[in-house]
Amino acid sequence: MLVGLNFTLGGTHEMVQRMIDERHLDYCELLIDNFLQVSPDDLARHFQCPVGFHVMFSKYLESDLDFLENLAKRLRVLIDALHPLYVSDHLAHFTHRGRRLFHLGEIDYATDYDRIRRKVEVWQKLVGQKLYIENYPSIMDGGWEAPAFYERLMQDTGASVLFDASNAVCAFRNCGAPLELWDNVIASTEHFHVAGYNSSIIEPRITVDSHDGNLAEDTRAFLARSRSLFDKPGATITYERDHNIDYDAIVADLGRLRAIFSACEEEETHAPCAAIGA
Repeated sequence: MLVGLNFTLGGTHEMVQRMIDERHLDYCELLIDNFLQVSPDDLARHFQCPVGFHVMFSKYLESDLDFLENLAKRLRVLIDALHPLYVSDHLAHFTHRGRRLFHLGEIDYATDYDRIRRKVEVWQKLVGQKLYIENYPSIMDGGWEAPAFYERLMQDTGASVLFDASNAVCAFRNCGAPLELWDNVIASTEHFHVAGYNSSIIEPRITVDSHDGNLAEDTRAFLARSRSLFDKPGATITYERDHNIDYDAIVADLGRLRAIFSACEEEETHAPCAAIGA
């Protein structure tokens, strides 16, 4: 399992480079929207390690074709030059009836499949390679419906899932959807996210994917319990931290991730990893 970190904030570049130099990171995930104006040579010079591309603001469910074609053209220049480990995007609404949402809105898994499938097919074709789509930290019934929706979407479009383990934990905490519902999705993809979560600041107190603290015990337990599904050739897991940036705390969490998956590798010499924890 390759362990990486998201890079979204210019002010953290020195910290990220130090983590690369000290071998805490195997790769870096770029919030690529923020770097479309940067030349491929400059990006390669500043990130002398493998990279992944995470797209935030394509808004492909809502954007018109001209916008997506222009964005994809700019993305492909960087894709061709840097050969990212993956290109990922979100599956969410940014607006409602023309009004911008303060937080991303979850899609309707039960009634909106055909439209979303067509949008994913168009956007993936424009990007020019398999698209990894991130699951949402559900608040209501979506936590139960999302896993089967993603399985169907992968089968019908050839896209895959950027499976965010902590988003699934948020969904479990919010609506009780068992984490085991995601087993087929986890087994079918190679690229993952994980982050700290927190409680919302207003009532009702839901669990939100806040990216502002250390990995919770239940998230680490989920990874450890299901590590035979997560860990596979070419697999990556990106640790996200956008707030409360602290070098030592991040390094400690990266070490915890390595410990989970290195334990799997070590025990493979004696027994199949799938048997661990059985």
